[in-house]
Amino acid sequence: MGEDLSRLHAGSTRRPVDASGAFSATPDAFTPPAGNPRFPLFDSLRAIAALCILLLHTASFSGVEIESWYLGLLVHLDIGVTIFFLISGFLLYRPMVAARVLGAPATPWPAYAWRRFLRIAPAYWVALTILALLPGIYGVFTDNWWVYYGLLQNYPIYSLSADCSSDVLRCGITPVWSLGIEVGFYVALPFFAWGLGGVAARVRPSRWFTSELAVLAIVSLASLPLVTRFDTELERLLWYSPLGHGLWFALGMAIASASVRAQQTGVAPRGIDWLSKRPGLAWGAAIGAYAITSIWIFDPVPGNAVDGTQYAVQYVTFGLIAALLLLPAAFGDGRSGLPRRILASPVLAWLGLISYGIFLYHWPIAYALSREGVTEWWPHSPILVLTLVTLVLTVASATASYYLVERPILRLKRLGDSRAVRSGRGTGKQDLLKGTR
Repeated sequence: MGEDLSRLHAGSTRRPVDASGAFSATPDAFTPPAGNPRFPLFDSLRAIAALCILLLHTASFSGVEIESWYLGLLVHLDIGVTIFFLISGFLLYRPMVAARVLGAPATPWPAYAWRRFLRIAPAYWVALTILALLPGIYGVFTDNWWVYYGLLQNYPIYSLSADCSSDVLRCGITPVWSLGIEVGFYVALPFFAWGLGGVAARVRPSRWFTSELAVLAIVSLASLPLVTRFDTELERLLWYSPLGHGLWFALGMAIASASVRAQQTGVAPRGIDWLSKRPGLAWGAAIGAYAITSIWIFDPVPGNAVDGTQYAVQYVTFGLIAALLLLPAAFGDGRSGLPRRILASPVLAWLGLISYGIFLYHWPIAYALSREGVTEWWPHSPILVLTLVTLVLTVASATASYYLVERPILRLKRLGDSRAVRSGRGTGKQDLLKGTR
């Protein structure tokens, strides 16, 4: 298959990975499956996504004025969720495509499930327990404890607690509604990859990429009706499923397929290759589209009911914006262009390393600080003071989470990998994650 995968950065170039140390060290949290390259600039994309969500919530708790010109920019920072979903689609799907197309080692499904469990559950359980004690989030130490520890808040399988004010999503760690959707994606992805492998086996080898994009386009279109109606319990459940956000996952998966195609042929698909050589244009278009739609097109008032059509437009727009943000990290040499230099920042990369903790801890911290009157410390800019104090406490909590919980636990990922190697699994036709060559 040409050069060793480990010597290729971003899948669209034959240049070696930067050996200066910025790209060579692989944190335990982000080690890719054996035989697959690492995409270090995605660390900083995680940080950007987590900081977007943090700023969204601190702005909400600070009571931003409706008349503020920047209100639309703040209330639509839930685009951080979109970025997270595209990152998951890219990083989790790419090894599966590489196994089928390039002959890279395939990950047996038990090893895949083990890695996903270690990445998500232990740190979440620790955070949920700590935050239930301090500052005291609702619902965790009730008869519904299994709902929160099981990430089942999105599903109507529990009795509501009076402390939740008839909305269980206000209990536990509120933002983990999106984590529940991610876990659903983790479960569905191996089966989807297996099915796509079957589709690819029925077309000419040169057409696998086209057929893959066609299936992902169908998934994207199928998700559109699910974001236009929220009236029934079934529609609500479908929205909280991976299919309800299928466009976002599919865009990440499409970029992953394009990356493997570039690895296979030595050049990225034409449009992507053109944009990867102009990373400033990709990010400029993304930032411009976000500013224009957030300020002048999408409803800028928090809490306003948004009709299905407007949300569908926002859903598609946010997916395309996030895709433009990902392209410079997925393609290119990792150094050229301002966006890549920003993503190569050691500070931003380190924040990406602890980004899971930022996601888990920021909302309860911001909520508690707002109730304690932190926004009154500096009445001229309550958003700024709440954001800064929340950021400091959240980063401290996330750092402890990573170094005391996540990193030690994630070292156990190697057990699953080593067992797969010893058993010789991951090379057979029956392997669920490999699909059909």
